[in-house]
Amino acid sequence: MPTMVASRPAQQDGELRVLPASALKATQLHQVAEVYEQCFPAHLRVPFAPLATETQTDLMLVALADSLPVGFAANMRLGDAGWTFLRYYGVAASRRRQGLGLRFWRLVLPALAHAGWPVRVVFEVEDPRPVDCDPAEQRVRTGRIGFWESCGARLLDIDGYVMPDLTGLAGPEPMLLMACSGNENRLTPDQTAELVTALYGYRYGLRSGHPMVTNALASIRR
Repeated sequence: MPTMVASRPAQQDGELRVLPASALKATQLHQVAEVYEQCFPAHLRVPFAPLATETQTDLMLVALADSLPVGFAANMRLGDAGWTFLRYYGVAASRRRQGLGLRFWRLVLPALAHAGWPVRVVFEVEDPRPVDCDPAEQRVRTGRIGFWESCGARLLDIDGYVMPDLTGLAGPEPMLLMACSGNENRLTPDQTAELVTALYGYRYGLRSGHPMVTNALASIRR
């Protein structure tokens, strides 16, 4: 059942405030969908409506400047693992390069906490190291990692993580994992293994014996 949101106050920073998507008007949700399409190409997008529907395992948080949606964070709870998986995070094209992404993120964590969600957050980022990645794309990917490091996230010590294809429009893709883990300076190899197993299990429905899972676990640096 969807979580009730009527009594949930907005997290706020000046003109910027964060609300769950379930608290928005239909016109605002349409605007969030437009931001989603600006931020992610078709082969990386899943249908928007279920992504924005609040359940016990899914929560989309939206940044509003006045009443206009300017960013969103789509989250999934990884069962009882004590982690939140950040599925998508994006800022409207018209508001980029203005520090909004960092301001938004600083409101996302308290919004998760207020909703009773884990504030340890893990997410996937594209690897800038492949030899077939052109220099312009490498700069984009390196810059994205730098942004998340400025938000307090760290790269996890794993080299063989692969994101399964959920859209049917692209094959499995090697990725890096980053995490915001609160006061934990760095996850131990065993903690990383538990997190990776939970991510594959709850997010992608892959059991621990699946080759993609075993290959990822074997690549954890110890």
